[in-house]
Amino acid sequence: MALITPSNAGAKPFRGGAPRVREPAADARPRAGARRVEQAEPASIRLKRSWLLVPATLLPLLVALAGFTLQQRGFTDLPAMPVEQVVRGRVLASDGTVLAEGAAGERYYPLGGLAAPLLGFTGALQPDGRYGLEGVEYTLDRTLASGRDVTLTLDPVLQAATESHLAAAAVEHSAESGAAVILEVGTGRVLASASYPSYDPNAWQSASRGQMLNRPFQQVYEPGSVIKPLVVAGLLQDGLLSPTELVDAPMTLRVGTKTFRDVARHDPLLSVPDVLAYSSNSAMIALGARFQPAQLHDWMWRFGLGHGVDQTSASSRSGILNDWATWVPQDQASNSIGQNLSVTPLQIAAAYSVFANDGVYVPPTVVEGETLPAPHRVLAPEVAQAIRSMLSHVMDTGGLRQSRIPGMSVGGKTGTADVYDPAAGTYPPDDYALTFAGMFPVEKPKVVVVVMLMKPQGDSTSTYVAAPIFRAIGSEVVAHWGVAPVAEAVAQAR
Repeated sequence: MALITPSNAGAKPFRGGAPRVREPAADARPRAGARRVEQAEPASIRLKRSWLLVPATLLPLLVALAGFTLQQRGFTDLPAMPVEQVVRGRVLASDGTVLAEGAAGERYYPLGGLAAPLLGFTGALQPDGRYGLEGVEYTLDRTLASGRDVTLTLDPVLQAATESHLAAAAVEHSAESGAAVILEVGTGRVLASASYPSYDPNAWQSASRGQMLNRPFQQVYEPGSVIKPLVVAGLLQDGLLSPTELVDAPMTLRVGTKTFRDVARHDPLLSVPDVLAYSSNSAMIALGARFQPAQLHDWMWRFGLGHGVDQTSASSRSGILNDWATWVPQDQASNSIGQNLSVTPLQIAAAYSVFANDGVYVPPTVVEGETLPAPHRVLAPEVAQAIRSMLSHVMDTGGLRQSRIPGMSVGGKTGTADVYDPAAGTYPPDDYALTFAGMFPVEKPKVVVVVMLMKPQGDSTSTYVAAPIFRAIGSEVVAHWGVAPVAEAVAQAR
């Protein structure tokens, strides 16, 4: 409240703007005898003002002390500081479907668990500067953190169908886990990558490490007889085998300290296509022995075993291919039939794409436009075509006839392999990994499909468990195409 004195009495009230100060006239002088009157502040007012200073000083201290006490007790009622959300690019499917969007701290996955082990998820800022914690959210964190979108090669329709059929078979056969991958021939684009079990990345905190594993890229296991066509192809390419030969195929064969046995009954002499159709271990071991150890190792390496698949957009594992110099006789025999080495389902798909692609290896990719090494030739076109013809013969033999895709020519091979238990240091008698690798249409394949179930329960083989999954997934692919595919030129080595 302003003090009214004779000098401002009757003055007009101030109505905004800067106050105007009237400068005294240059000749203004105080009048003689004028006294300057100062009104002293009453003592009561001074006392009240000093008391008001006490709470003004103590109140902030008391608030700070209360906040510290509440914090020490593990809770606080004080409002949290606002957090600025970190901008992040979207993850899209090949058709533009949004798979992941939103800021790093509020990431949202509109399709729930679809492709979750491949996508991964985000969380708090990590010491390495990333917000991505798993999957492509982790491997492509720098790109996404810059606000740029990433488009995957996945077809969401095929991804959903593949996941559905894989999960249904895993539940039906009480399998521990499973994987399935669809690879586009000529481009190496991964059209579907399914894992069982899976999870919802919107609630990743409740998922286990096993659910988070991107099994087509990271599940390492001994694949069994799906490796046999690779050995036959190498022998044909090196001129160590004629496609018209008859091969000795006893029901048992002793190599080193190990006895190998055949499962299906067959004649003692088999044609090369029948060696694959009956999946004769003894015949394949005899054929594999035509290689020197270094030669067999080299052929496995050329097909992509024992090293990475070249792509860096998603975390993958290289499996194990032991140094040939350390092999004992039974090691070479085991490698010839797909034991004593380990691979991922994606590596098998990439290897079979060599047959599908007229002998050219094309590195697989899961990100559109990813820069990869150029395709390179592994086999002569006629050798690759001969293997495709043999794989077609395999599908026309025995129980696999039931797994052919209606209206579509198919080639493929089964694999039933023992599963090694590191804790026990041995192969438990009833633990198996069941695999099927196939392609269609077999004359000029458009896709390669690989499925795997780990440790299904009951008396099961890949012919009656894994192959039907291939048929179900392959039928979905053909239905998605709408019409039978037209053969196109395959990729050429540069």
